[in-house]
Amino acid sequence: MSMDEEDPSSPKDLHINIPGLIRPEFTSDNRQEANKATNHTQYEYTKDDEDNPIIKVIDARAYQEIAEESATSMFNQKGFCLFPHRTKVKHWNEDYIQGMICGSDITSIYAPELEGIIRNHLLAQYNIISVDSPPAILRRGPGSKNSFYGSGVHQDFGITLEDYKNNIDAYDRSGQGSKACQKKFDNKEVEGMMIINFWRSVGGYTQTNPLLNKPLAVCDPSSVKNSDTVHTGLDAHLYGGVKGKITDQMALKYNPVHQWYYYPEMNDDEVLVFKQFEIWKDDPEQREEMPIRGCFHTAIDTPDEIPPRQSTECRVTVFIGKNKEDDELAKQWTPPPPLYPKTKEEWGWLMLDLGSIGMIFAAVWSVCPSIPSYLSFIYSFAIVSMIVGLIKFHYSLRREDRLKRHSFANCNVQMLGLAQLALGIWGMALVFPNLEYLGNPSPDTCELGPLLAMFIPSIIIALVIVGLIGFGVYSFIVSKRRG
Repeated sequence: MSMDEEDPSSPKDLHINIPGLIRPEFTSDNRQEANKATNHTQYEYTKDDEDNPIIKVIDARAYQEIAEESATSMFNQKGFCLFPHRTKVKHWNEDYIQGMICGSDITSIYAPELEGIIRNHLLAQYNIISVDSPPAILRRGPGSKNSFYGSGVHQDFGITLEDYKNNIDAYDRSGQGSKACQKKFDNKEVEGMMIINFWRSVGGYTQTNPLLNKPLAVCDPSSVKNSDTVHTGLDAHLYGGVKGKITDQMALKYNPVHQWYYYPEMNDDEVLVFKQFEIWKDDPEQREEMPIRGCFHTAIDTPDEIPPRQSTECRVTVFIGKNKEDDELAKQWTPPPPLYPKTKEEWGWLMLDLGSIGMIFAAVWSVCPSIPSYLSFIYSFAIVSMIVGLIKFHYSLRREDRLKRHSFANCNVQMLGLAQLALGIWGMALVFPNLEYLGNPSPDTCELGPLLAMFIPSIIIALVIVGLIGFGVYSFIVSKRRG
């Protein structure tokens, strides 16, 4: 059914008070440099207020068939939809550190699933430059790290890029996250950026036993004016963030023209998808002129309040390029193969990387009295090399697409690579002044095993250093000529 048609009536439409709405008489300065309103709570309607408006929350299933094509159409029209999706995820990891370091179902299974939905359906008309998924999900319900529900109308990321970057800085003490975001947005191929929330029930809900308690209601962004919004924020320190930082979010004043929707009786094979943030490079510079594209949302009370809701949400950042050409529209994106099973080439590389074990055997079975620190070097270099090889093998970092997907693992490999370089220089200092022992090895000076165990990695590192210097000189000469 087209959204342009008159609202159909559904027996599951709700007429309720929506929590967290602000009275329309509240005034705030929506300029880009404005202070965020932190004292608006006295203007919020409470349950006891006689004038607390009763709002119609429309059953969105009356508008949308739960099928991929109709869901995509709904998303493009309204900024939200219910997408049919049976996930293969078994363990909903909430630990971001674990997900970054060790990986999880979220990184290896869920992220590619969501990327396929984005690239092949929701934003199939665009060239997608990158899709960045978090290494863990935000879970709500008993037993989770967030046992409370988001009961109160809000929009999480503000409406400008500066709002979004400030939210990153509020929880990132390094400050690198917002710089990386700005760098990606400044890419000449990027036209816009979007944060898409994938919200789903995970409590074993089925069509015959659906989610009944505290579903999520979303407001159609096209029904919201900039003047209806209130620039507000949270004290990040209270939620594990940086002390003294206030996030950039949005609250909403009541307006009878706002259109609210929800999907009753969701099950675990459906995912509610909605825009949380969207900007484009050609957007207006003034904050008060920015269109509202992100969906205000809140958990709502229904007559059914048990059992407690079990749900997750995953916020995916998408950097969007130009519209696809006609001949590109038919191309489907395919997810990368899983980490396991490994290819023959990967097993071969692992065997080569683990070849450094031979260094240890050479050190154990031979002696080298003339170089007392030879054992420390051989053990250190061999262990670091094996760790690098195992990380590359497990995360399949030699595959073309894996460096981006496992950036933390790749960062560790790069750091360990620097350690290998430093150890190699140490080995050069140990073995190069004693090269004469290679021609006359002896138990009294140094046997051949330890000499070769030190010489081979040292000469490899020496060649790497020479190559790096040569490349640097070449690049300098080329840049001078171009200049």
